[in-house]
Amino acid sequence: MSCLSTGYSVSCSLSCAGGLDKFWLASVEDVASLTITSGEVTAISMVSLTKFYEFQPYQETASFTETGERTNCNTVITQTLVGSFPCHSQDVRDAIAEMQACCCGFVIIHQENGGGRWIWGTTNDLTTLGIGFPAQLTNFETTTGTAINDQNQATVTLTARTTVQALPLDGAVVIPV
Repeated sequence: MSCLSTGYSVSCSLSCAGGLDKFWLASVEDVASLTITSGEVTAISMVSLTKFYEFQPYQETASFTETGERTNCNTVITQTLVGSFPCHSQDVRDAIAEMQACCCGFVIIHQENGGGRWIWGTTNDLTTLGIGFPAQLTNFETTTGTAINDQNQATVTLTARTTVQALPLDGAVVIPV
């Protein structure tokens, strides 16, 4: 029996802007449930009085990478978001400190510059599609640069491991902020 049911062809008119516009974080404990229809998230329910928090990195400094590794017929996907925030400031330090303090991890929604929105860092409690662990702050770096025109910024890296690729978020879904 074949394991394939369809192929994929690229349209000559297909164009996708790179990079991320913004992302939202919620403590995994604050997301009560996701409604998934045909592989797309169509609703998000939050625990009472909780929400997602918006982060907007500096232009052209944020990206999302999803890398699959297949061994012994098992696939592990590492999802990584990297974003930079300009200026070494107390506000940026406070935001990073809050990410550090969230040991249970995050559910993340990111919005691409082309408009597409994706949700990831979901756990087994939120989806039955596969095994998933919440995203964690895995690295941060602050640099002041050397010259006056060098980057003065903080860069954060958020990472999750799962067996399911990031799920598309339906355009009609209002992110609870």
